[in-house]
Amino acid sequence: MSMNRNTLSVALGLFIVGYGTNVSTPFLVLYRDRLGLNTNATQLIFVVYVVGILSTLMVAGQLSDRYGRKRLLVASLALSAVGSLLIVFGRDAFGLLIAGRIVLGIVSGLGLGVGAAWLQDLLGPGQQAKAALIATLVTYGGFGAAPPLSVLYEWLGPSPLVVPFLFHIAITLAVIPAVLKIGETVDVAAAAQNGHWRPAVRFGVPAAARRQFLWYISPLAILIFAFPSMAFALFPVLLSDTVDASPVVLTGFSGAATAWGGLLSRPLIRRIPTRTAMGWGAAIGTVGYALGTIAFVTGAWPLVWPAAVVLGAASGVISVAGLTLVGELTDPESRGALSSTFYLLAYTGMTMPLIVSSLSGAFSTTQVLVTVTCFAAALAASAPLRQRLGSA
Repeated sequence: MSMNRNTLSVALGLFIVGYGTNVSTPFLVLYRDRLGLNTNATQLIFVVYVVGILSTLMVAGQLSDRYGRKRLLVASLALSAVGSLLIVFGRDAFGLLIAGRIVLGIVSGLGLGVGAAWLQDLLGPGQQAKAALIATLVTYGGFGAAPPLSVLYEWLGPSPLVVPFLFHIAITLAVIPAVLKIGETVDVAAAAQNGHWRPAVRFGVPAAARRQFLWYISPLAILIFAFPSMAFALFPVLLSDTVDASPVVLTGFSGAATAWGGLLSRPLIRRIPTRTAMGWGAAIGTVGYALGTIAFVTGAWPLVWPAAVVLGAASGVISVAGLTLVGELTDPESRGALSSTFYLLAYTGMTMPLIVSSLSGAFSTTQVLVTVTCFAAALAASAPLRQRLGSA
């Protein structure tokens, strides 16, 4: 897949944003033991990231449509370094740890949708599928690169709760100059003629595409992160006490397997029509949920890894197909807003681990996992009907 220098620089920016979000994921068990946290507080370290995302996603796209893609992506990269620094100091202070995770959520809210829109701009008309594939692959590549490196630091090096984050800060600062050299694709001067920007609830969904977005794309977009978040934030934590090896290894390689499983979306998406691929992704993810549930019920913790690969692949298929449809449905003037809306829906799925752990207080964990699996299966089974209703 050929990319010019500008496209490569944006792709690197997206990679770094994705990388930064997952550096701390393998260390959830270490933070739990170091700070004496219960299961819900441990899940909160991961899920609170969504708070930062939701606080910025609705305005990030609008801001990039008004002030340009470059400013937003550079700002997100700079904040990514700040987030890692907070997490370093948060290893002994739960409040700072949570603050760092929120900042990283803000980074994703600012950067991922804007970066995806910028790739669409740079590649031009008719290249929506290619732009969506690049955005998905580099983001998942970043998600997948961080956990094994964190595990390696924990195994071989000193200060595993410090050094991996300093490395992330260093590569972030190295990428920013490359992004600054890219030409802006938004006509900022023309956009300024519309007057001062004011925050507004603007989803960017064209009227002609509203039914398709609401009936088909929106419900399935939630699964983009509802699937992988269970694989690298819940299943490893639930099974950590049954693992013979270091629980950091289970968590770290679960995160890597999930993210690299997302890269399987490239060969899969070529074999599935874009219009129906999101539904097929939901079906694939249902299989992953079932494997994870079996791992928990039987205590067969090695099953977490194939479950993670399947869940990552499902997430990638839904993401590529959804971003392609978003690119086809919108125009350059509202592309940032609709891309951010799409990611807003996707990231709400990251609350799934906290939902499951919270409901497990009222019901058995097995019952909750089976219910969640059935919910995903229902979305997959109803996808063809909802796709037809949305296209009518």
